[in-house]
Amino acid sequence: MLSEIEFENIIQMITLYTGIVPKNSHQESIRHYLENRLAEISVNNPDISISSFIKDNPTEIEMLINAVTVNETYFFREENQFKLLKEKILPELRITANGPVNIWSAACSSGEEIYSLALLGESLFLPANYTASDINTSMLEKCKKGNYKKNSIRSVDGSFFHTLLPSSNSEGIISIPEEIKKKINIKKINLSKLSSPKIEIPLNQHLIFIRNVFIYFTMETRAKILKVLAEKCMANGAYLFVSTNEIASLDNSIIPPELNKCSDGNVYYFVKRCQND
Repeated sequence: MLSEIEFENIIQMITLYTGIVPKNSHQESIRHYLENRLAEISVNNPDISISSFIKDNPTEIEMLINAVTVNETYFFREENQFKLLKEKILPELRITANGPVNIWSAACSSGEEIYSLALLGESLFLPANYTASDINTSMLEKCKKGNYKKNSIRSVDGSFFHTLLPSSNSEGIISIPEEIKKKINIKKINLSKLSSPKIEIPLNQHLIFIRNVFIYFTMETRAKILKVLAEKCMANGAYLFVSTNEIASLDNSIIPPELNKCSDGNVYYFVKRCQND
């Protein structure tokens, strides 16, 4: 039986390791995972402490993080952002980047976002380097495989760009072409630890998507991540996109001075000031 003390210890462990503060609605699924895992490991050791067991076994920590991180995504999510990329930002970056455009999906989940960016870039014949990162290793494996079911497509949001997707097979599976998959550099990155010298962070990025992740972090963690992105990861004039429902949570108190909050119609984003601005 999972005690409340053990459960609270593990919730604190999750926050310490990932920066994520699980919402009450999410904690029930975490409890369910822990109870099932405790039943498995207590067969040979009825008195085992699951919090100590997880803490002492790196593979268990990885399994826990994979089980508790939220991974809902789909192709060309928030279509208006992709329209702005197509019509304005990517053509501009083609000129100003002085070489390939570096594009990073910093919370890529199962990969629909980075492949959306890559498919759009390919349609524009954009010379680009693509990086996809996430803390969830099982999601990164899905990203590497590049095979998606119909629930990765929405009938309304993103539909403007569905012609860029490969055709599905007889089983309804969409497979990303090998020539696209080979262009994606896939890495495990813990965003809450970006400032750690042990993490090799992407540098000189011209476009960063970090969407639907800030809502799970404390205000302090949001500020730390934005600071590293602005100071170390973004090139001058680079763009940073969060999700529409996160814009209000990033107020001026945590936005680094290097970043300008901008809008184009109803699309909001950040631009890094050039050093001489």
